[in-house]
Amino acid sequence: MKDLIIDVYMDTSCPWCRMGTSSLLTALKQLPKDKKVTVRWHAFQINPSIRPEGEDYRKVMIGRLGGVAQFEARLKQYNDYGESYGLKYNMDIVKYTPNTSLSHQLIAITPENLKEPLIEKIYTAYFEEGINIGDVDELVQIARGIGITNDAELKMRLTKGDGIEKVELGQRNAQKLGIRGVPYFVINEEISLSGLQSPNEFIKLFENN
Repeated sequence: MKDLIIDVYMDTSCPWCRMGTSSLLTALKQLPKDKKVTVRWHAFQINPSIRPEGEDYRKVMIGRLGGVAQFEARLKQYNDYGESYGLKYNMDIVKYTPNTSLSHQLIAITPENLKEPLIEKIYTAYFEEGINIGDVDELVQIARGIGITNDAELKMRLTKGDGIEKVELGQRNAQKLGIRGVPYFVINEEISLSGLQSPNEFIKLFENN
């Protein structure tokens, strides 16, 4: 197998992206230790027009899915699928559909070696703890959980827009690739995968490339 470059297009409030990320990282752990892998994370905002303070999650989802029954069925689907990936979803305590721009900015300005644990922390905060990941103070606390402790400086950087250019670049690149939904993976800038993939499916692709 040659070296791997994996581009991941994802959103921090996307349940399927959390599953897809978990599946990818599980697969990567099974690769030989000397295998060189570069994962590049790209922002794809599913709801870019959501107000900065966020909007009522239940209301947004019922409106999008077409009714309460459909909403309840979708929550069950998250739980069932999530369990198969070893993930827990407490969507009944999620109050906000966040604007995810700030969380993507945080990912963009975080050192490369901390991006993966940060992304996992953001997912856990939103999907398991119901934290509003569109709130800058909450994001600063999430960053503290992976060892980034310069709270005041980090809040200032996020507030003034540090990292926003990378967020916007991710959106533009996704548009060029024709991406309409996430998770979306590009392997070695050649093979594109849309939607959930199992760890075994990733491994097979890695072995052939």
